Amino acid sequence: MSSNNVQILSSAVLAVLLSACTTTGGTLPVPSLGGARPAEQTAPAVVANELTPQTLDAGECGTFFWSADPDHRFLAFENETRGHAQVFINGSAQGFYMPRRDSLYISGDGYRRSFVDPERELDIEIEGRVGESLPTGQRIERVVMRVEQPNGQRLVVPLIGHYACR
Repeated sequence: MSSNNVQILSSAVLAVLLSACTTTGGTLPVPSLGGARPAEQTAPAVVANELTPQTLDAGECGTFFWSADPDHRFLAFENETRGHAQVFINGSAQGFYMPRRDSLYISGDGYRRSFVDPERELDIEIEGRVGESLPTGQRIERVVMRVEQPNGQRLVVPLIGHYACR
């Protein structure tokens, strides 16, 4: 093949490729205004049904409570060293400031904490019994959370509890 034929053949292939780029068969999607994604691409809303994970700093102690159902939702946490608690109730996390607690729990003693705020119409009580010591802290057994609802009804939630220090 002569160099003239190769040059003509190369030019023809290049012309075909370029024409293919300019003649698309379909229409291009129109971008949505404001940068929003079309409805079919939006991620479903995530509904919170428990507290976010909590940690203790070195030297701090706290109590952790999960629902006793198979989901084991993290529903209450109190950093007893800082005197701050969070309780997940009625679809949101509610914060409370509590007196700091400096003494250790004794196995067999009762456990009871009340979180009351009339302005937010919150009346929550967590009650149980301090259980056996574990390598990671102490179990809090037979725990229930009682919530007095604004409509006068009482919500009772069985919990699993754990007291730990870091």
